[in-house]
Amino acid sequence: VMQLLSVNVSSAKIRRFGWQFYRSAFLKQAVTGPVTVNQHNIVGDKQADLMNHGGEDKAVYAFSYEHYHYWQKKLDLAHIPYGKFGDNLTISGIDENDLAPGDQLIINDCILEVSQPRIPCYKISFEFQRKSMLNEFIASAHTGIYFRVIQPGTISAGQTVSIEKHPANYPSIKQLFRAYFDSQYSEQEAILRQSITIPELAEAWKSKMRDKCHLIDLYYQRQKKKPQ
Repeated sequence: VMQLLSVNVSSAKIRRFGWQFYRSAFLKQAVTGPVTVNQHNIVGDKQADLMNHGGEDKAVYAFSYEHYHYWQKKLDLAHIPYGKFGDNLTISGIDENDLAPGDQLIINDCILEVSQPRIPCYKISFEFQRKSMLNEFIASAHTGIYFRVIQPGTISAGQTVSIEKHPANYPSIKQLFRAYFDSQYSEQEAILRQSITIPELAEAWKSKMRDKCHLIDLYYQRQKKKPQ
């Protein structure tokens, strides 16, 4: 059974890493009681970089409670507070292997639809005070899931989360993420080409996948022109 363990929000704050100052709403903090989810975000949550964050296809970001255990062990930390990964929703049992674009999460009266994987931001290295964190996070391919809001509603920690699967057999969020980042992934090309036909996949991601397909096509063309 999937359960919403924490709802996390943040305003944008000035933060520091070494000699560098930066503005960020990355570090979310848990809130208690009912919280309203509207079309664009969770009420009380802000984004500092609106070019790369926010918008209807990235209204809500969820991260698995099980990933917290993985990172606690890997980083040798006794505790990681909810929201540390930039997650609005910390959910037990949610898995990038099991969810694909168009799948819907139902929490109380709120309906969220899977829209795209998350491309992690460099600020994750700042937040964990670990320069290698961004690359380690990408290598794990368990980077959380973005949702669009199909039906606004009110949610609170402790509620049960149910899934309504999309009838189409789309690649999972983890498969899409690996296809974008991992050129050694055996299914890369097939998933890239399928992804650009998925109506429920965020347009920004389809654009990224089209660019990758274009590079593959150029590579094939050049291979043909080489003297045998």
